[in-house]
Amino acid sequence: MTLSAIDGGDGVPAEPEWSSIFADELDIAMAHEQWGIITREMASAGTIAMPNGHTIRRLVEFRVHYERSARHVAEKGAILAPTSKKAKTGQWNPHWSVMRQADESMRVLEAELGLSPVRRGKTTKAQHGKKAPRAADAYLRTAG
Repeated sequence: MTLSAIDGGDGVPAEPEWSSIFADELDIAMAHEQWGIITREMASAGTIAMPNGHTIRRLVEFRVHYERSARHVAEKGAILAPTSKKAKTGQWNPHWSVMRQADESMRVLEAELGLSPVRRGKTTKAQHGKKAPRAADAYLRTAG
């Protein structure tokens, strides 16, 4: 039996094949960029682990969907113009709803992964520095 190395060692999950998820080249490039940003941030905080791979993937997907919908809303607006002469009022842009739902999902996942500013301090490894010597240390030190 021979063993072969696979991507994703050192506790870092392997990056998904974005072209199998997204068809648009812009979305693929953004997904790759976001994966790198998230994994580097988590690695520097010491919180990245293999089991986080699926959660990171979902966060990246939501970020891509959010940006795609945000571009559409910026171009067309949150309320679309009436589509027929009978309609007197516009309708909500479906991309506005996608943006809002993706935003909520991103906030939840960022909190789970320790990426949100509030959670960042709670998930990073504690930095233990040297204690400053005190007079009591000499008193408490055992003789010997």
